[in-house]
Amino acid sequence: MHAEPLITCSGLSKRYGGVVAIKHADIELFPGEVHALLGENGAGKSTLVNILSGVVQPDTGSISVNGEPVVITNPRVSRALGISTVHQHPVVFPDLTVAENMMFAEDPPRTPVRTLDWKAVQQHAVQKMQRLGVEIDPQELVQNLSSADQQLLEIVKALSDDTSLLILDEPTAALSKHEVAHLMGVIGRLKERGVAILFVGHRLDEVFELADRVTVNRDGRTIISGPASDFTPETAVRHMVGRELGSVFPKQDVELGPVHLEVRELRKRGQYDGVSFQVRKGEILGLAGLVGAGRTEISRGIFGLDPVDSGEILIAGEPVRITSPGAAMKRRIAYVPEDRTREGAILDQSIAFNLSLAVLNTLTSLGLVRTKDDRDLSREYISRLQIRTSGPAQLISALSGGNQQKVVLGKWLATDPEILILDDPTKGVDVGAKAEVYKIVASMAQQGMAIILISNELEELLAVSDRVITFYRGTQRREFTERPFDPETVLASMTGQVHDVA
Repeated sequence: MHAEPLITCSGLSKRYGGVVAIKHADIELFPGEVHALLGENGAGKSTLVNILSGVVQPDTGSISVNGEPVVITNPRVSRALGISTVHQHPVVFPDLTVAENMMFAEDPPRTPVRTLDWKAVQQHAVQKMQRLGVEIDPQELVQNLSSADQQLLEIVKALSDDTSLLILDEPTAALSKHEVAHLMGVIGRLKERGVAILFVGHRLDEVFELADRVTVNRDGRTIISGPASDFTPETAVRHMVGRELGSVFPKQDVELGPVHLEVRELRKRGQYDGVSFQVRKGEILGLAGLVGAGRTEISRGIFGLDPVDSGEILIAGEPVRITSPGAAMKRRIAYVPEDRTREGAILDQSIAFNLSLAVLNTLTSLGLVRTKDDRDLSREYISRLQIRTSGPAQLISALSGGNQQKVVLGKWLATDPEILILDDPTKGVDVGAKAEVYKIVASMAQQGMAIILISNELEELLAVSDRVITFYRGTQRREFTERPFDPETVLASMTGQVHDVA
Protein backbone atom coordinates (compact mmCIF):
# COMPACT_ATOMS: atom_id res chain seq x y z
CA MET A 1 0.00 0.00 0.00
CA HIS A 2 1.12 3.53 -0.73
CA ALA A 3 2.02 5.50 2.38
CA GLU A 4 0.08 8.62 1.38
CA PRO A 5 -3.49 8.74 0.03
CA LEU A 6 -4.17 10.22 -3.38
CA ILE A 7 -7.48 11.74 -2.28
CA THR A 8 -8.77 12.41 1.22
CA CYS A 9 -12.37 13.40 1.97
CA SER A 10 -13.05 14.57 5.53
CA GLY A 11 -16.35 15.44 7.20
CA LEU A 12 -18.34 15.85 3.98
CA SER A 13 -21.99 16.78 4.49
CA LYS A 14 -24.76 17.52 2.00
CA ARG A 15 -28.43 18.34 2.51
CA TYR A 16 -31.23 18.60 -0.02
CA GLY A 17 -33.82 20.73 1.72
CA GLY A 18 -34.70 18.84 4.89
CA VAL A 19 -33.13 15.58 3.68
CA VAL A 20 -29.59 14.75 4.81
CA ALA A 21 -27.83 12.89 1.97
CA ILE A 22 -24.47 12.50 3.73
CA LYS A 23 -23.24 13.63 7.12
CA HIS A 24 -19.60 13.63 8.23
CA ALA A 25 -18.56 11.19 5.47
CA ASP A 26 -14.87 10.28 5.28
CA ILE A 27 -12.83 8.27 2.78
CA GLU A 28 -9.18 7.87 1.73
CA LEU A 29 -8.27 6.63 -1.74
CA PHE A 30 -4.79 5.26 -2.46
CA PRO A 31 -2.99 4.85 -5.81
CA GLY A 32 -3.06 1.32 -7.23
CA GLU A 33 -5.90 0.22 -4.91
CA VAL A 34 -9.51 -0.77 -5.46
CA HIS A 35 -11.58 0.85 -2.73
CA ALA A 36 -15.13 -0.55 -2.40
CA LEU A 37 -17.84 1.81 -1.16
CA LEU A 38 -20.74 -0.16 0.32
CA GLY A 39 -24.10 0.80 1.73
CA GLU A 40 -27.83 0.59 1.20
CA ASN A 41 -29.68 2.88 -1.18
CA GLY A 42 -29.86 6.19 0.67
CA ALA A 43 -26.56 5.56 2.46
CA GLY A 44 -24.92 8.47 0.63
CA LYS A 45 -22.83 6.57 -1.93
CA SER A 46 -24.16 8.42 -4.99
CA THR A 47 -23.85 11.77 -3.26
CA LEU A 48 -20.19 11.11 -2.47
CA VAL A 49 -19.59 10.04 -6.09
CA ASN A 50 -21.32 13.20 -7.34
CA ILE A 51 -19.22 15.40 -5.05
CA LEU A 52 -15.97 13.88 -6.32
CA SER A 53 -17.26 14.16 -9.90
CA GLY A 54 -18.08 17.84 -9.44
CA VAL A 55 -21.80 17.34 -10.07
CA VAL A 56 -22.74 18.69 -6.64
CA GLN A 57 -20.79 20.60 -4.01
CA PRO A 58 -20.72 19.66 -0.31
CA ASP A 59 -22.19 21.97 2.31
CA THR A 60 -19.32 21.28 4.71
CA GLY A 61 -16.12 19.24 4.79
CA SER A 62 -12.88 19.19 2.85
CA ILE A 63 -11.22 17.37 -0.06
CA SER A 64 -7.50 17.16 -0.70
CA VAL A 65 -5.57 15.73 -3.66
CA ASN A 66 -2.00 14.66 -2.96
CA GLY A 67 -2.22 16.54 0.33
CA GLU A 68 -3.33 19.83 -1.25
CA PRO A 69 -6.83 21.20 -0.46
CA VAL A 70 -9.07 21.48 -3.52
CA VAL A 71 -12.59 22.70 -4.30
CA ILE A 72 -14.35 20.71 -7.04
CA THR A 73 -16.87 23.17 -8.44
CA ASN A 74 -17.88 21.30 -11.62
CA PRO A 75 -17.09 18.18 -13.69
CA ARG A 76 -14.44 20.03 -15.68
CA VAL A 77 -12.47 20.74 -12.50
CA SER A 78 -12.88 17.10 -11.46
CA ARG A 79 -11.42 15.91 -14.77
CA ALA A 80 -8.56 18.42 -14.50
CA LEU A 81 -7.71 16.88 -11.12
CA GLY A 82 -7.44 13.45 -12.77
CA ILE A 83 -10.83 12.10 -11.64
CA SER A 84 -12.86 10.12 -14.19
CA THR A 85 -16.32 8.70 -13.48
CA VAL A 86 -18.20 5.83 -15.14
CA HIS A 87 -21.85 5.73 -14.18
CA GLN A 88 -24.04 2.63 -13.91
CA HIS A 89 -25.90 3.21 -17.18
CA PRO A 90 -23.58 3.81 -20.17
CA VAL A 91 -23.96 7.24 -21.72
CA VAL A 92 -23.37 6.48 -25.37
CA PHE A 93 -24.58 7.46 -28.84
CA PRO A 94 -25.95 4.14 -30.12
CA ASP A 95 -26.10 5.21 -33.78
CA LEU A 96 -22.42 6.20 -33.86
CA THR A 97 -19.36 3.96 -34.03
CA VAL A 98 -17.09 3.07 -31.13
CA ALA A 99 -14.39 5.46 -32.39
CA GLU A 100 -16.90 8.28 -32.87
CA ASN A 101 -18.21 7.83 -29.33
CA MET A 102 -14.67 7.97 -27.96
CA MET A 103 -13.99 11.10 -30.01
CA PHE A 104 -16.55 13.08 -28.00
CA ALA A 105 -14.77 12.35 -24.71
CA GLU A 106 -11.80 14.55 -25.63
CA ASP A 107 -10.86 17.22 -28.14
CA PRO A 108 -11.01 15.32 -31.44
CA PRO A 109 -7.91 15.30 -33.67
CA ARG A 110 -8.06 17.68 -36.62
CA THR A 111 -6.25 18.21 -39.89
CA PRO A 112 -4.19 21.38 -40.58
CA VAL A 113 -7.32 22.96 -42.10
CA ARG A 114 -9.31 22.21 -38.87
CA THR A 115 -11.51 19.45 -40.28
CA LEU A 116 -11.83 16.18 -38.36
CA ASP A 117 -8.94 13.80 -38.95
CA TRP A 118 -10.94 10.57 -39.27
CA LYS A 119 -7.86 8.40 -39.66
CA ALA A 120 -6.44 9.80 -36.42
CA VAL A 121 -9.81 9.28 -34.70
CA GLN A 122 -9.65 5.57 -35.55
CA GLN A 123 -5.99 5.24 -34.55
CA HIS A 124 -6.58 7.06 -31.25
CA ALA A 125 -9.47 4.73 -30.39
CA VAL A 126 -7.40 1.63 -31.13
CA GLN A 127 -4.45 2.88 -29.08
CA LYS A 128 -6.61 3.68 -26.02
CA MET A 129 -8.26 0.25 -26.12
CA GLN A 130 -4.97 -1.58 -26.64
CA ARG A 131 -3.51 0.01 -23.51
CA LEU A 132 -6.23 -1.72 -21.48
CA GLY A 133 -6.33 -4.95 -23.44
CA VAL A 134 -9.84 -4.16 -24.74
CA GLU A 135 -10.68 -5.67 -28.11
CA ILE A 136 -13.63 -3.90 -29.72
CA ASP A 137 -13.94 -3.03 -33.40
CA PRO A 138 -13.62 0.79 -33.53
CA GLN A 139 -15.91 0.90 -36.58
CA GLU A 140 -18.73 -1.11 -34.96
CA LEU A 141 -21.96 0.73 -34.15
CA VAL A 142 -22.38 0.99 -30.38
CA GLN A 143 -25.97 -0.28 -30.59
CA ASN A 144 -24.56 -3.62 -31.75
CA LEU A 145 -22.30 -4.02 -28.70
CA SER A 146 -23.12 -6.20 -25.71
CA SER A 147 -23.80 -4.56 -22.34
CA ALA A 148 -20.31 -5.59 -21.24
CA ASP A 149 -18.60 -4.00 -24.24
CA GLN A 150 -20.64 -0.82 -23.79
CA GLN A 151 -19.45 -0.71 -20.17
CA LEU A 152 -15.84 -1.26 -21.26
CA LEU A 153 -16.26 1.48 -23.86
CA GLU A 154 -17.39 3.85 -21.09
CA ILE A 155 -14.27 3.03 -19.08
CA VAL A 156 -11.99 3.59 -22.07
CA LYS A 157 -13.78 6.87 -22.84
CA ALA A 158 -13.44 8.06 -19.26
CA LEU A 159 -9.74 7.34 -18.98
CA SER A 160 -7.12 9.77 -20.12
CA ASP A 161 -3.36 9.74 -19.77
CA ASP A 162 -3.60 11.82 -16.58
CA THR A 163 -6.41 9.86 -14.88
CA SER A 164 -5.40 9.13 -11.31
CA LEU A 165 -8.81 8.15 -9.88
CA LEU A 166 -11.43 6.10 -11.72
CA ILE A 167 -14.89 5.96 -10.12
CA LEU A 168 -16.98 2.95 -11.15
CA ASP A 169 -20.62 3.27 -10.06
CA GLU A 170 -22.35 -0.15 -10.28
CA PRO A 171 -20.35 -1.20 -13.38
CA THR A 172 -21.42 -4.87 -13.23
CA ALA A 173 -25.19 -4.48 -12.63
CA ALA A 174 -26.18 -5.67 -16.12
CA LEU A 175 -23.27 -8.05 -16.81
CA SER A 176 -23.02 -11.83 -16.82
CA LYS A 177 -20.37 -13.71 -14.81
CA HIS A 178 -18.14 -14.08 -17.88
CA GLU A 179 -18.47 -10.38 -18.70
CA VAL A 180 -17.69 -9.45 -15.11
CA ALA A 181 -14.50 -11.53 -15.27
CA HIS A 182 -13.40 -9.59 -18.34
CA LEU A 183 -14.09 -6.28 -16.60
CA MET A 184 -12.11 -7.42 -13.56
CA GLY A 185 -9.14 -8.08 -15.82
CA VAL A 186 -9.30 -4.49 -17.08
CA ILE A 187 -9.51 -3.19 -13.50
CA GLY A 188 -6.46 -5.27 -12.60
CA ARG A 189 -4.46 -3.65 -15.40
CA LEU A 190 -5.50 -0.20 -14.19
CA LYS A 191 -4.27 -1.06 -10.69
CA GLU A 192 -0.90 -2.04 -12.15
CA ARG A 193 -0.71 1.40 -13.75
CA GLY A 194 -1.17 2.98 -10.31
CA VAL A 195 -4.73 4.23 -10.88
CA ALA A 196 -6.87 4.51 -7.73
CA ILE A 197 -10.30 2.94 -8.23
CA LEU A 198 -13.46 3.72 -6.24
CA PHE A 199 -15.83 0.80 -6.83
CA VAL A 200 -19.50 1.19 -5.86
CA GLY A 201 -21.30 -2.15 -5.99
CA HIS A 202 -23.98 -4.35 -4.46
CA ARG A 203 -22.68 -7.81 -5.43
CA LEU A 204 -20.58 -8.71 -2.43
CA ASP A 205 -18.82 -11.66 -4.09
CA GLU A 206 -17.43 -9.30 -6.75
CA VAL A 207 -16.61 -6.64 -4.19
CA PHE A 208 -14.48 -8.97 -2.11
CA GLU A 209 -12.78 -10.43 -5.16
CA LEU A 210 -11.74 -6.95 -6.31
CA ALA A 211 -11.34 -4.75 -3.27
CA ASP A 212 -8.16 -3.90 -1.38
CA ARG A 213 -10.01 -1.58 0.99
CA VAL A 214 -13.65 -1.21 2.07
CA THR A 215 -15.70 1.69 3.40
CA VAL A 216 -19.28 1.20 4.63
CA ASN A 217 -21.81 4.03 4.79
CA ARG A 218 -25.13 3.89 6.59
CA ASP A 219 -27.71 6.67 6.75
CA GLY A 220 -25.23 9.09 5.18
CA ARG A 221 -22.47 8.43 7.71
CA THR A 222 -19.21 6.56 7.35
CA ILE A 223 -19.61 3.56 9.68
CA ILE A 224 -16.28 1.79 9.18
CA SER A 225 -13.32 1.74 6.81
CA GLY A 226 -10.32 -0.55 6.53
CA PRO A 227 -8.49 -3.26 4.56
CA ALA A 228 -10.79 -5.71 2.78
CA SER A 229 -9.10 -8.54 4.68
CA ASP A 230 -10.75 -7.18 7.85
CA PHE A 231 -14.22 -7.84 6.40
CA THR A 232 -16.35 -10.76 5.25
CA PRO A 233 -19.65 -10.51 3.33
CA GLU A 234 -21.42 -11.25 6.61
CA THR A 235 -19.70 -8.50 8.59
CA ALA A 236 -20.12 -6.03 5.71
CA VAL A 237 -23.88 -6.65 5.64
CA ARG A 238 -24.08 -6.28 9.40
CA HIS A 239 -22.42 -2.85 9.13
CA MET A 240 -24.65 -1.89 6.17
CA VAL A 241 -28.05 -2.93 7.49
CA GLY A 242 -27.53 -3.97 11.10
CA ARG A 243 -28.19 -7.69 10.70
CA GLU A 244 -26.47 -10.88 9.54
CA LEU A 245 -26.38 -12.05 5.90
CA GLY A 246 -28.30 -15.22 6.74
CA SER A 247 -31.34 -13.20 7.83
CA VAL A 248 -31.63 -11.20 4.62
CA PHE A 249 -33.53 -13.84 2.63
CA PRO A 250 -35.38 -15.96 5.22
CA LYS A 251 -37.68 -18.64 3.75
CA GLN A 252 -41.22 -18.65 5.06
CA ASP A 253 -43.09 -21.95 5.06
CA VAL A 254 -46.37 -21.81 3.15
CA GLU A 255 -48.96 -24.57 2.78
CA LEU A 256 -49.15 -25.00 -0.98
CA GLY A 257 -52.48 -25.18 -2.75
CA PRO A 258 -53.48 -26.86 -6.02
CA VAL A 259 -51.71 -26.34 -9.34
CA HIS A 260 -52.84 -22.96 -10.66
CA LEU A 261 -50.59 -22.31 -13.66
CA GLU A 262 -49.30 -24.93 -16.06
CA VAL A 263 -47.38 -24.58 -19.31
CA ARG A 264 -46.98 -27.50 -21.69
CA GLU A 265 -44.36 -27.76 -24.41
CA LEU A 266 -44.02 -24.01 -24.96
CA ARG A 267 -41.83 -23.20 -27.93
CA LYS A 268 -40.57 -20.10 -29.69
CA ARG A 269 -38.12 -20.61 -32.50
CA GLY A 270 -34.58 -19.55 -31.63
CA GLN A 271 -35.41 -18.71 -28.00
CA TYR A 272 -36.82 -21.74 -26.11
CA ASP A 273 -38.18 -25.17 -26.83
CA GLY A 274 -40.18 -27.84 -24.98
CA VAL A 275 -40.79 -25.85 -21.80
CA SER A 276 -43.21 -27.52 -19.37
CA PHE A 277 -43.82 -26.77 -15.69
CA GLN A 278 -46.49 -26.19 -13.07
CA VAL A 279 -46.87 -23.60 -10.32
CA ARG A 280 -49.11 -24.19 -7.32
CA LYS A 281 -50.95 -21.58 -5.30
CA GLY A 282 -48.63 -20.21 -2.61
CA GLU A 283 -45.55 -21.53 -4.40
CA ILE A 284 -42.47 -19.60 -5.54
CA LEU A 285 -40.97 -21.33 -8.57
CA GLY A 286 -37.44 -20.17 -9.37
CA LEU A 287 -36.19 -20.20 -12.96
CA ALA A 288 -32.39 -20.38 -12.93
CA GLY A 289 -30.06 -19.87 -15.86
CA LEU A 290 -27.31 -17.74 -17.31
CA VAL A 291 -28.00 -14.59 -19.32
CA GLY A 292 -29.49 -15.77 -22.63
CA ALA A 293 -30.94 -19.00 -21.21
CA GLY A 294 -34.45 -18.02 -22.31
CA ARG A 295 -36.04 -17.30 -18.93
CA THR A 296 -37.14 -13.74 -19.73
CA GLU A 297 -38.44 -14.82 -23.13
CA ILE A 298 -40.55 -17.56 -21.51
CA SER A 299 -42.07 -15.11 -19.02
CA ARG A 300 -42.83 -12.63 -21.80
CA GLY A 301 -44.54 -15.41 -23.72
CA ILE A 302 -46.74 -16.34 -20.74
CA PHE A 303 -47.71 -12.68 -20.26
CA GLY A 304 -48.53 -12.22 -23.95
CA LEU A 305 -45.80 -9.69 -24.70
CA ASP A 306 -44.26 -11.98 -27.33
CA PRO A 307 -46.28 -14.63 -29.20
CA VAL A 308 -45.35 -18.29 -28.66
CA ASP A 309 -45.04 -20.56 -31.70
CA SER A 310 -46.66 -23.58 -30.06
CA GLY A 311 -47.57 -25.07 -26.73
CA GLU A 312 -50.35 -24.68 -24.19
CA ILE A 313 -51.02 -22.53 -21.12
CA LEU A 314 -53.53 -23.67 -18.51
CA ILE A 315 -54.92 -21.73 -15.56
CA ALA A 316 -56.76 -23.68 -12.86
CA GLY A 317 -56.78 -26.63 -15.26
CA GLU A 318 -58.45 -24.76 -18.13
CA PRO A 319 -56.58 -24.03 -21.41
CA VAL A 320 -56.33 -20.30 -22.09
CA ARG A 321 -55.25 -18.25 -25.07
CA ILE A 322 -53.04 -15.29 -24.17
CA THR A 323 -52.13 -13.10 -27.13
CA SER A 324 -51.53 -9.78 -25.36
CA PRO A 325 -50.78 -8.32 -21.91
CA GLY A 326 -54.42 -7.24 -21.74
CA ALA A 327 -55.52 -10.84 -22.19
CA ALA A 328 -53.02 -11.92 -19.51
CA MET A 329 -54.33 -9.30 -17.07
CA LYS A 330 -57.90 -10.53 -17.61
CA ARG A 331 -56.60 -13.94 -16.51
CA ARG A 332 -55.16 -12.20 -13.40
CA ILE A 333 -51.51 -12.52 -14.43
CA ALA A 334 -49.07 -9.73 -13.50
CA TYR A 335 -45.54 -9.29 -14.84
CA VAL A 336 -42.78 -7.18 -13.25
CA PRO A 337 -40.17 -6.72 -16.02
CA GLU A 338 -36.40 -6.92 -15.71
CA ASP A 339 -35.70 -3.26 -16.56
CA ARG A 340 -37.81 -1.12 -14.24
CA THR A 341 -36.43 2.17 -15.59
CA ARG A 342 -37.48 1.49 -19.19
CA GLU A 343 -40.36 -0.99 -18.93
CA GLY A 344 -41.61 -0.93 -15.35
CA ALA A 345 -42.08 2.73 -14.46
CA ILE A 346 -42.38 6.18 -16.02
CA LEU A 347 -39.61 7.99 -14.17
CA ASP A 348 -40.69 11.57 -14.85
CA GLN A 349 -44.15 10.91 -13.43
CA SER A 350 -45.36 10.69 -9.83
CA ILE A 351 -45.75 7.67 -7.59
CA ALA A 352 -49.53 8.10 -7.75
CA PHE A 353 -49.50 8.18 -11.55
CA ASN A 354 -47.40 5.01 -11.77
CA LEU A 355 -49.38 3.07 -9.15
CA SER A 356 -52.63 3.68 -11.02
CA LEU A 357 -51.41 2.84 -14.53
CA ALA A 358 -52.49 -0.81 -14.58
CA VAL A 359 -55.93 -0.17 -13.02
CA LEU A 360 -57.01 3.09 -14.62
CA ASN A 361 -60.20 1.46 -15.87
CA THR A 362 -61.31 0.93 -12.27
CA LEU A 363 -60.50 4.51 -11.24
CA THR A 364 -62.29 6.43 -13.99
CA SER A 365 -65.85 7.59 -14.63
CA LEU A 366 -66.82 9.08 -17.99
CA GLY A 367 -63.12 9.18 -18.93
CA LEU A 368 -62.05 11.15 -15.84
CA VAL A 369 -59.98 9.79 -12.96
CA ARG A 370 -61.79 9.81 -9.62
CA THR A 371 -59.28 11.82 -7.58
CA LYS A 372 -60.25 10.42 -4.19
CA ASP A 373 -60.02 6.77 -5.35
CA ASP A 374 -56.68 7.47 -7.02
CA ARG A 375 -55.33 9.11 -3.86
CA ASP A 376 -56.62 6.29 -1.66
CA LEU A 377 -54.94 3.69 -3.89
CA SER A 378 -51.61 5.51 -3.68
CA ARG A 379 -51.76 5.85 0.08
CA GLU A 380 -52.71 2.19 0.48
CA TYR A 381 -49.71 0.88 -1.42
CA ILE A 382 -47.25 3.42 -0.06
CA SER A 383 -48.23 2.21 3.42
CA ARG A 384 -48.56 -1.47 2.54
CA LEU A 385 -45.17 -1.70 0.80
CA GLN A 386 -43.47 0.84 3.11
CA ILE A 387 -42.34 3.02 0.21
CA ARG A 388 -40.03 5.71 1.59
CA THR A 389 -41.30 8.91 0.02
CA SER A 390 -42.40 12.45 0.80
CA GLY A 391 -45.83 11.61 -0.64
CA PRO A 392 -47.79 10.31 -3.67
CA ALA A 393 -46.82 13.36 -5.75
CA GLN A 394 -43.08 12.64 -5.57
CA LEU A 395 -41.48 11.74 -8.90
CA ILE A 396 -40.31 8.14 -9.35
CA SER A 397 -36.90 9.43 -10.48
CA ALA A 398 -36.34 10.92 -7.01
CA LEU A 399 -36.69 7.53 -5.27
CA SER A 400 -33.96 5.01 -4.50
CA GLY A 401 -33.77 1.89 -6.65
CA GLY A 402 -35.43 -0.25 -4.00
CA ASN A 403 -38.34 2.15 -3.59
CA GLN A 404 -38.76 2.43 -7.35
CA GLN A 405 -39.06 -1.35 -7.46
CA LYS A 406 -41.68 -1.28 -4.72
CA VAL A 407 -43.75 1.14 -6.80
CA VAL A 408 -43.53 -1.20 -9.80
CA LEU A 409 -44.60 -4.10 -7.57
CA GLY A 410 -47.43 -2.02 -6.17
CA LYS A 411 -48.65 -1.12 -9.64
CA TRP A 412 -49.14 -4.80 -10.44
CA LEU A 413 -50.38 -5.86 -7.02
CA ALA A 414 -53.15 -3.27 -7.45
CA THR A 415 -54.54 -5.47 -10.26
CA ASP A 416 -55.21 -8.20 -7.64
CA PRO A 417 -53.32 -10.92 -9.54
CA GLU A 418 -53.40 -14.64 -8.87
CA ILE A 419 -50.19 -15.26 -10.85
CA LEU A 420 -47.14 -13.01 -10.41
CA ILE A 421 -44.08 -13.19 -12.69
CA LEU A 422 -41.00 -11.42 -11.30
CA ASP A 423 -38.04 -10.93 -13.65
CA ASP A 424 -34.91 -10.04 -11.64
CA PRO A 425 -36.91 -7.94 -9.13
CA THR A 426 -33.86 -6.90 -7.06
CA LYS A 427 -31.58 -5.88 -9.92
CA GLY A 428 -29.51 -2.85 -8.95
CA VAL A 429 -30.86 -2.49 -5.41
CA ASP A 430 -29.00 -2.83 -2.14
CA VAL A 431 -29.09 -5.69 0.34
CA GLY A 432 -31.59 -4.05 2.68
CA ALA A 433 -34.00 -3.22 -0.16
CA LYS A 434 -33.69 -6.79 -1.45
CA ALA A 435 -34.81 -8.10 1.92
CA GLU A 436 -37.83 -5.78 1.85
CA VAL A 437 -38.79 -6.82 -1.69
CA TYR A 438 -38.61 -10.52 -0.81
CA LYS A 439 -40.62 -9.92 2.35
CA ILE A 440 -43.37 -8.54 0.11
CA VAL A 441 -43.04 -11.51 -2.25
CA ALA A 442 -43.28 -13.96 0.68
CA SER A 443 -46.42 -12.18 1.86
CA MET A 444 -47.98 -12.61 -1.59
CA ALA A 445 -47.17 -16.32 -1.53
CA GLN A 446 -48.78 -16.66 1.90
CA GLN A 447 -51.95 -15.18 0.42
CA GLY A 448 -52.02 -17.98 -2.15
CA MET A 449 -50.46 -16.26 -5.15
CA ALA A 450 -48.60 -18.47 -7.65
CA ILE A 451 -45.21 -16.83 -8.25
CA ILE A 452 -42.55 -17.32 -10.92
CA LEU A 453 -39.20 -15.80 -9.91
CA ILE A 454 -36.29 -15.11 -12.24
CA SER A 455 -33.04 -13.81 -10.76
CA ASN A 456 -29.42 -13.57 -11.84
CA GLU A 457 -28.46 -13.69 -8.16
CA LEU A 458 -28.31 -17.44 -7.51
CA GLU A 459 -28.03 -17.04 -3.73
CA GLU A 460 -31.31 -15.14 -3.64
CA LEU A 461 -33.12 -17.50 -5.99
CA LEU A 462 -32.17 -20.58 -3.99
CA ALA A 463 -32.99 -18.91 -0.67
CA VAL A 464 -36.58 -17.90 -1.46
CA SER A 465 -37.78 -20.51 -3.98
CA ASP A 466 -39.80 -23.64 -3.16
CA ARG A 467 -38.65 -25.34 -6.35
CA VAL A 468 -36.02 -24.44 -8.96
CA ILE A 469 -35.93 -25.31 -12.66
CA THR A 470 -32.73 -24.70 -14.61
CA PHE A 471 -32.43 -23.58 -18.23
CA TYR A 472 -29.51 -23.62 -20.62
CA ARG A 473 -29.61 -21.98 -24.06
CA GLY A 474 -33.38 -22.14 -24.27
CA THR A 475 -33.64 -25.73 -23.10
CA GLN A 476 -35.21 -26.85 -19.83
CA ARG A 477 -32.62 -28.88 -17.95
CA ARG A 478 -33.44 -30.06 -14.44
CA GLU A 479 -35.93 -29.58 -11.63
CA PHE A 480 -34.76 -29.28 -8.02
CA THR A 481 -37.39 -29.97 -5.35
CA GLU A 482 -35.48 -30.68 -2.14
CA ARG A 483 -34.49 -27.71 0.00
CA PRO A 484 -31.87 -26.63 0.83
CA PHE A 485 -30.67 -26.57 -2.76
CA ASP A 486 -27.02 -27.28 -3.51
CA PRO A 487 -25.63 -24.19 -5.30
CA GLU A 488 -22.85 -26.13 -7.05
CA THR A 489 -25.25 -28.69 -8.54
CA VAL A 490 -27.68 -26.00 -9.66
CA LEU A 491 -24.88 -23.94 -11.20
CA ALA A 492 -23.53 -27.02 -13.02
CA SER A 493 -26.97 -27.56 -14.55
CA MET A 494 -27.23 -23.88 -15.53
CA THR A 495 -23.91 -24.06 -17.37
CA GLY A 496 -24.78 -27.20 -19.31
CA GLN A 497 -22.62 -29.58 -17.26
CA VAL A 498 -25.66 -31.62 -16.08
CA HIS A 499 -27.73 -33.17 -18.84
CA ASP A 500 -30.50 -35.08 -17.07
CA VAL A 501 -33.99 -33.63 -16.80
CA ALA A 502 -35.79 -34.60 -13.61
